[in-house]
Amino acid sequence: MQTYFTSGSNIFTIRTKPFSGNSVTMSLQDMTTQVNSTASLSGITYDSYESLLSFTASIQQTNTAQEFRATLIGGETEIWHGSIQVYASQSYEANSKSNYRNQIPVDSNIVSHTSTNEYVILT
Repeated sequence: MQTYFTSGSNIFTIRTKPFSGNSVTMSLQDMTTQVNSTASLSGITYDSYESLLSFTASIQQTNTAQEFRATLIGGETEIWHGSIQVYASQSYEANSKSNYRNQIPVDSNIVSHTSTNEYVILT
């Protein structure tokens, strides 16, 4: 699943099937209403060595939590199928980021020791 934000930069890098050609289009189908549409793609670059396609996508009239079935078409060949979910714009302020905590406190003196790999098997 790919993430699309209602505002801001929506740069995608996707590994696709190898293809040759210079035109890439993205067709979309809303998973709720089954309405078909297309996304506007710009800044398209393709790394043929690793089959990585990069582009900026713009989808018109999206709502938060909306989901799409997406298909990338390179030339006349379908090169990728997936889904896209729409999220509200993200803030990059320090207060809005998740704070991850390790289960072992940093100031503890816990040290891992080599194991003898002995197990008790109950039958």
